[in-house]
Amino acid sequence: MRRRDFLATAALSAAATPFVSSLQQLFAANGDAKKILFFTRSQGFEHSPIKLNDKGESLAGVTLARLAKELGFEVEETKDGTVFDGDLSRFAAFVFYTSGNLDQEGGDNQKPMSQDGVKNFLNAIRGGTGFLGFHSATDTWRSGTGMKVDAFFDTTPYVQMIGGEFIIHGAQQEATVEIHDDSLPSLAARKPSYRLHEEWYANKNFAPDMHVLASLQTAGMNVEGNNKCYDRPAFPCIWARKEKKGVALYCAMGHKDEFWTDGKHDDLISDLLKAALGKIEISTEPNLTRTCPGANMLQNSWVKGLVNTSD
Repeated sequence: MRRRDFLATAALSAAATPFVSSLQQLFAANGDAKKILFFTRSQGFEHSPIKLNDKGESLAGVTLARLAKELGFEVEETKDGTVFDGDLSRFAAFVFYTSGNLDQEGGDNQKPMSQDGVKNFLNAIRGGTGFLGFHSATDTWRSGTGMKVDAFFDTTPYVQMIGGEFIIHGAQQEATVEIHDDSLPSLAARKPSYRLHEEWYANKNFAPDMHVLASLQTAGMNVEGNNKCYDRPAFPCIWARKEKKGVALYCAMGHKDEFWTDGKHDDLISDLLKAALGKIEISTEPNLTRTCPGANMLQNSWVKGLVNTSD
């Protein structure tokens, strides 16, 4: 979807927000929304943890289903974009591990979202349905401006909602994650920082109203060659923000199968689910300029010799 069309879609969807809000409040009051939608359509690159096996399950989906069951919720995993044309009030939260323009054909050749589906999705979040994105969820509905840092309201409504946008990544490497908020027990247990080997997304266009839970400390990272993308100040890697009545969270981790299978991050995944479901109260008070003051500062020579990727 072109940015102009997406902006028009967002404007139309805003008018329907009060109605959706009423529905969400009704279902929440009745305790009927006991499902979590795990949406894994890849119109761009499809990551290993969300590839389906012969049983129609992904590694990430199996882990999410197990952790959600412990919370009393069932996970519905799908790559079919037409799910957003149905009754979304049955979902208490959306979890996205996606890539590309989800309303367009291509990629994994699954059914794209319709224009009504896009509106329904955004309205549901604004009405109170929680949202949680992992890893390539920021490589979704990008603004199309490459390495340029855009004004917040020049980005797509999806980027505005999730709070950041993928540009590029370098080679997988170990780096330091600094904890800025310990309201999630899993992050409190890792304070003040911890080391993790990951494929680190160099994101941009950070929402000025986001609440940074953790940041990637770029000091000491390999910045040679295509790793030049890390030659910049520290920037957020786990965050939360308000989207009207909804809460949108993002976690940059999850590229590798091990993140989903070795159990070492089950506590973090579970806590993020709880936050999206409203079972853990987290702050959404803006703190970007305090925790990561140079987040959107890219080096003058940053783009030279880099190959833009989305995997």
